[in-house]
Amino acid sequence: MEGLRRETELIKTLGYTGKCLVNPRQIDVVHEVFAPKQEEIDYALQVIDAIKRARLMGTGVISLGGRMVDAPVVKRAARVLRTAHAHGLVDEIIDEEAIHGAE
Repeated sequence: MEGLRRETELIKTLGYTGKCLVNPRQIDVVHEVFAPKQEEIDYALQVIDAIKRARLMGTGVISLGGRMVDAPVVKRAARVLRTAHAHGLVDEIIDEEAIHGAE
């Protein structure tokens, strides 16, 4: 199971969002690794707030902590929050239309 955990952590860092399993005993390990950590959730919420401010200013890009927040970053943040919601880590789902506006 430790090998499974290490491999799953590696593929998560590579951008994968899931993993195929061959044994039901592996489910808990994979769910634990892919469940967003609190710092990921906090950053995703900051991204969503930043892009909402950008929309109010009439732009689709804004800086957050010296880094550019644009559509791909926002989509990643929304995915983190949807995953967190599925794991019961956040109460409400993010309104995608409020984030993206009329694209």
